[in-house]
Amino acid sequence: MKKFIVIFSAVVLLISLSGIKTHAQEIKLGGGLVFETDRPPVGLQFKGTYGLDMLLENLAGSVEFGLFFPQTRTNWKYNRWAIDIDGNWTFWNTGNFDFYAVGGLNITHYSAKYTGPYAELYDYDVTGTKPGLNMGAGVNFNFSSNMSAFSEFKYIVSNYDEAVFNVGVLFAL
Repeated sequence: MKKFIVIFSAVVLLISLSGIKTHAQEIKLGGGLVFETDRPPVGLQFKGTYGLDMLLENLAGSVEFGLFFPQTRTNWKYNRWAIDIDGNWTFWNTGNFDFYAVGGLNITHYSAKYTGPYAELYDYDVTGTKPGLNMGAGVNFNFSSNMSAFSEFKYIVSNYDEAVFNVGVLFAL
């Protein structure tokens, strides 16, 4: 009886597994420009996406790293970088265009240093790393099966509340 149960279980498992679709998950890498409402406002962004259709249809995960060009303004020098870990859910597909919702986590590191008169007498340095939540929407334009352009608008809710707009290109691996 034990052999029958083991053989029957193995057959049921094999039949179940044969009905599951197997898809290669799409990986894309690329980058572009990022524009934000805080200082410094312009930077470069590096982005990677991974298709998560095995969890939910039309779902993808993305990781973005933004490195902002330093800015000096009124005797202050500003530096900043940010990391976003997002989920992207495609809610509308029209051939070459994919429109998607964005939601995820953000980590921003910010520093400001006073460089004006008597800077050596005073320690006016401000530094911080803060987590936040982001939400927004984006669009992909598929040039070909291996290359697409993207644009996103997000709002980050944290101690550094800001709006983010980014554009760039992704290449499928």
